[in-house]
Amino acid sequence: NRLSGGEGADRFRFDALGAGNESRILDFAEGEDRIELDGAVFAALGSAGPLAAEAFGLGTSAGTAGQHVLYDQGSGALFYDADGAGGANAIRIGSLAQGTSLSAADVWVA
Repeated sequence: NRLSGGEGADRFRFDALGAGNESRILDFAEGEDRIELDGAVFAALGSAGPLAAEAFGLGTSAGTAGQHVLYDQGSGALFYDADGAGGANAIRIGSLAQGTSLSAADVWVA
């Protein structure tokens, strides 16, 4: 799936996990656009609203049990890790253009 929001503030919603459900966001604008993760699917994220800062991490693997959304700025890959730094692997759920900035403030639980 290739997603493009165009001009203005856009919301890119992720509501499925697993092979074949990865989406590529072509034109994400940090601080203007946002990624919305369905709380029923991404259950470890808690209640609806802005993602807690401690639930976000940079890189491809969680550094703490509370990090569930991971972003690798170098590759643009976006991951979900249900158990944080536990034994399960993070699942790639999408990607942004390489080098795109992303922070916890850009991610919401819907």
